[in-house]
Amino acid sequence: MKVLYDHQAFSNQQFGGISRYFYELISRFDDTENICNVGACLSNNDYYNSSINPNLSSFFPESHFRGKSRIIKYFNQKRSVKNIICGDYDIFHPTYYDTYFLNYIIDRPFVVTIHDMIHEKFTNDFVEFKIDNKLIYNNKKTLLEKSKKIIAVSETTKHDIIEIFGIEDNKIDVIYHGNSLIPSENDSVIFGPYILFVGNRGLYKNFSFFITTIFHYLLKNNLKLICAGGGDFSLNELKLISSLGISNNIIYKKVSSDEILANYYKHALFFCFPSLYEGFGIPVLESFACGCPVLLSNAGSLTEIGGDSALYFNPKDKHSLDFAFNKILFDEDLRTKLKTKGYSRLKDFSWDKTYQDHLKLYESAL
Repeated sequence: MKVLYDHQAFSNQQFGGISRYFYELISRFDDTENICNVGACLSNNDYYNSSINPNLSSFFPESHFRGKSRIIKYFNQKRSVKNIICGDYDIFHPTYYDTYFLNYIIDRPFVVTIHDMIHEKFTNDFVEFKIDNKLIYNNKKTLLEKSKKIIAVSETTKHDIIEIFGIEDNKIDVIYHGNSLIPSENDSVIFGPYILFVGNRGLYKNFSFFITTIFHYLLKNNLKLICAGGGDFSLNELKLISSLGISNNIIYKKVSSDEILANYYKHALFFCFPSLYEGFGIPVLESFACGCPVLLSNAGSLTEIGGDSALYFNPKDKHSLDFAFNKILFDEDLRTKLKTKGYSRLKDFSWDKTYQDHLKLYESAL
């Protein structure tokens, strides 16, 4: 079976859950019984790049200039279209929601992965989502209707697809993600006691609510909050942090490798994910893999992924977060139990299983 992936995830992301997911799939094809091709010629992606595929070229990876992303997308889309027209594949799998390929694919089947319903569920809550929500909604609707099969990354996402778009249940298969982090034995603790926050802090990630609720714990207990990845603090974030008097307690750290990120998880008192919604939540599995106790919002798919291996709170209720934060911070036995349960829970998720489940779905679509 020959599978063709397109360029979108690798044109749009340097790193992140979506491009990680497709990289993990692509890397498992053995080019014997099952073969894959990727419609891309340029990639600055941290996972899928010239070190993995010598046919890829980087494009000014250290430079930032206006129009750079458009140039990458332009040439990669031309390559994707060329591969689609060539027709040397059995099934096509776009890596995001652009519908450009529908003009070229003709009668070949394609499947689509839906990662979450964030734009659809939060259009009225965040002005930023209103700008591009109509396009994303229309693209998703078209792909959901025209695809042969649909992959949802969680039961929560599947439910949301059915509820929002009215898609039939039997067209959607739930396939979970896996974990990519492997904690190293050769590391060191860089900071004193700290809590870990990972990734994007904007909008539905609920970061402002989080720090305004727990800042007094940082001050009273000489605690640090490490924000790993997600970009430098914005001006508004810096103003809020300063107003709370915790400028010395919150530290932003760039994540330049999986090894560094795994080290942050490994030595944290616990990881907190206060998000208002997640379609899956890969950091939950990363925490489990690194022996990091987990404090999670009970929103979206997080209870589905975390199971009984995390402590939960209501992400819209300050008293709920305060109670849970206090409990996990001062109860060492609880943290030890969550750490042990996390290792066990992780056994239910793996990229190898994700890959095998995709092969089965591709076969059923054919």
